[in-house]
Amino acid sequence: MIYVVYDNDYEVFLGANYRPESEVLIDTTERILSACEDIGVRMTLYCDVTCLWRYRELGHNSFPEAVDAQLQRAVQRGHDVQAHIHPHWLVTEIIRDEPGIVKYEFERAKFFLGNWIPEGGPALRRFCADVLRRAKTYLEDLLRPVNPSYRCIAFRAGGYGLQPNAGDVLWALRDAGYLIDSSVVPGVVDHSNVGHMDFSKVPRQGNYFISPETGLEQAAKEGLFEVPLVALRGARARWSIAKMVPLAATEYLRREPTPRPLGISIQSKDAGIDKRLNALSRVASLSRRLMRGRWGPLRLTTNASIMVDVTRSYIDQHGGGRQDLYFAVTCHSKSVHPAVIEAFKLYHHRLSGIYGNRLKAITLQEVARNLEGKLEAG
Repeated sequence: MIYVVYDNDYEVFLGANYRPESEVLIDTTERILSACEDIGVRMTLYCDVTCLWRYRELGHNSFPEAVDAQLQRAVQRGHDVQAHIHPHWLVTEIIRDEPGIVKYEFERAKFFLGNWIPEGGPALRRFCADVLRRAKTYLEDLLRPVNPSYRCIAFRAGGYGLQPNAGDVLWALRDAGYLIDSSVVPGVVDHSNVGHMDFSKVPRQGNYFISPETGLEQAAKEGLFEVPLVALRGARARWSIAKMVPLAATEYLRREPTPRPLGISIQSKDAGIDKRLNALSRVASLSRRLMRGRWGPLRLTTNASIMVDVTRSYIDQHGGGRQDLYFAVTCHSKSVHPAVIEAFKLYHHRLSGIYGNRLKAITLQEVARNLEGKLEAG
């Protein structure tokens, strides 16, 4: 079977939000959950729980209360919620000095869990485990009243940052009772103003277990089950990227303006409202990736054909579905607009047409039940 997990990094913009948080996150999420229900699939929301804690700590209660209510409604409707940790929120200042705009200030060195105690070791392991246990308790206390079988069993690192000190982070995940990780973007290396990640040497398997004893570069006999995000490397990556470059170049030549974004990330500067600047930047980025032969993760975009091609390449790379394969296709509510939603529906329709009954869209709760069923049977 081929199992696709449609998931959503459920978070506001981390640099600044130009509209009320409810418009940036709540309204956009409602639209994409409705789209999922239109095509008969369920989505996993990776909730940025540390954000909610910090908002409440600083007395901004209305936004986290709206989030709590939406998460409960989502679970009632059959969707899933799991833990997403951006630990910088623990020390973030929330600034509202301009009408309708909220900005954030924090130490970028605190963006990844493994950077909080750079030397690593038992102190970092305890810190991470405390945060992860608190996240698990928060979500289970919130969601079990509406679904008694709900469990927080899966984790995605903010910015996919399992590094540095990946071993300590993995120990903490096991200590806190997590069963699944979905942070690995196979083959991708990224150096940014908030940290570094290197997944260039992760196992070339569709799924595997990771553990603190073996680290990220070797499959383990047991540990956290890895559900990677779709990504390509080598010749497959270059082939897919080569088909994207002309599309981005066409966007550049059109010179069409686009509405001001709802916010900005901390990894990039605001490109204003000139679509040509955004498209030109995309052409340059794709060209660099073409040279390096690495591309990912696959996010929902406006081009269903590219998404299908990349997914088919990924599935072919990992046995074509002749054995169970689990992978994640992700999005961010804050960046999803109607054209992305329509492309998502078409993408799932086309995948279903290609793979038929061999393809199933599931949540992380279902992944966990499948794994536990196999263990009991074995």
